[in-house]
Amino acid sequence: MNKHYTIALCDILGFSKLVSRNKLEVIVNDVLGWLRKAVHFSINKCDWPETIPSFEEIDNNSNIGIVWFSDTILIYTREDSDQSLRELLEAVAWLLFSTNISTTRIRAGIAYGEAFIDPQNAMYVGQTIVEAYQMEQKQQWSGAALTESAVERVPEPFRHGTFADWPIVPYKVPLKNSETISTLAINWTYGIHSHLSLNWSKKRDAPSPEDWIKNRSVCEKWKNTRQFHLDVCKHCRRLDKNT
Repeated sequence: MNKHYTIALCDILGFSKLVSRNKLEVIVNDVLGWLRKAVHFSINKCDWPETIPSFEEIDNNSNIGIVWFSDTILIYTREDSDQSLRELLEAVAWLLFSTNISTTRIRAGIAYGEAFIDPQNAMYVGQTIVEAYQMEQKQQWSGAALTESAVERVPEPFRHGTFADWPIVPYKVPLKNSETISTLAINWTYGIHSHLSLNWSKKRDAPSPEDWIKNRSVCEKWKNTRQFHLDVCKHCRRLDKNT
């Protein structure tokens, strides 16, 4: 039976290059092993796992479910309720925060509508999933944006970025080809941190001119992600005022 869901489709950025440049056991045990810990932490709001959790342990939230294939993670509301929606948005926010302070980055599109989801038979079908994928693909940062359908599903009082347990904020989301779209974005900056710098690398604060020539798209994603933090992070603003 078809139902209405909110769908978050998350993509691991740069995964193809990562796979081509590393041994398979490194990808499985280190990169994806760490990410499985981050996903478990984000979905279940628990302590950071000491060991790599099983998928059964990860998919243990009564309000949101998950399916994972290669570089794609799909998170969905089990029921079309405000509580399930809020938990999904929180999970994506925590996952973005966890990955943005690491070397593994993700990007997500969030949509709402009718879909057919049957975990027992591994069937996930619907225009809503397509819309979430399309929104994910056109963004140029490590972040997450809501489609028009997902924005309309959010209760109106929580669309203004004033409630930490509804981690969304109105923002001009950066797209490819230097375009933007005004919508709601996931506010991942609520994670506890102190002066998050989001440096380009351990050796340099920002990309070099050579980096911009060789990896312009990656540099743009880094720049736009960093700018989002500068624009919306209330925590760092308070720290700046007190220093």
